[in-house]
Amino acid sequence: MNDADAVDLLEELVRTRSPSGAERAAAELLVRRMDALGFEARVDEVGNAVGSVGDPGAPELVLLGHVDTVPGEVPVRREGGRLSGRGTVDAKGPLVAFVAAASRAARAGRLAARVTVIGCVEEEVASSRGAHHAARRPAPAACI
Repeated sequence: MNDADAVDLLEELVRTRSPSGAERAAAELLVRRMDALGFEARVDEVGNAVGSVGDPGAPELVLLGHVDTVPGEVPVRREGGRLSGRGTVDAKGPLVAFVAAASRAARAGRLAARVTVIGCVEEEVASSRGAHHAARRPAPAACI
């Protein structure tokens, strides 16, 4: 995934409304794109987007973020090399950065871990359903 593809994915993800409790379309988009990049990707039982790449026998690094946003509308704009819109920084941007970095490392043969990217649901509300579900996974070697 090159920089232009990463920015295109980010814009598509930001354009996909995903307020807490209504994240399914964003999770499915992220899963489709991870799958196309060679990840083993799926939407889990609670709606999280989960994708893994690298050696299944290697230590696991989890890169965890969230796909939901707070309610409200912020127009999506691309101007002067900048993208703005609801969720661009918190936290769709970091999720796309995670996917891009893991994809690049895997394709370059420089991945000495099993990298799992998780885009949790309901992080912006008190339930944090996606994070609580992800916390029940076997402990990875590290989580960011």
